[in-house]
Amino acid sequence: MKVRLVLAVSAFALGGCVSPSPEAIGPYPSNVDQLVRDQIKQTFFDPYSIRDAGTSTPEQGHLFFQQGWVVCLQANAKNRMGGYTGLKRTAFLINNNKIVNAMTDAPLCNGLT
Repeated sequence: MKVRLVLAVSAFALGGCVSPSPEAIGPYPSNVDQLVRDQIKQTFFDPYSIRDAGTSTPEQGHLFFQQGWVVCLQANAKNRMGGYTGLKRTAFLINNNKIVNAMTDAPLCNGLT
């Protein structure tokens, strides 16, 4: 049991240290703003209420064991009660000019602008 746990933790730690290959991350995304806007329209409760939105420049990275280009969106949007939620950070993973994953309240977006 302990051996399996150590192996699993080691594999997880090493997976984060390996630099991504160009084939795995895909080309630099050319249409980041449009991709993020389309995703927002599908996932936010009221996408037209967004204020103070800002998108970071794409950086090579990984999210949920997938590699690609990470883009962070910082936005303040209305919740179901009509009040603003405060600044929320969402990370989007882009590979081959498609969003393949997203994470709300992403800690990896702290400090990115």
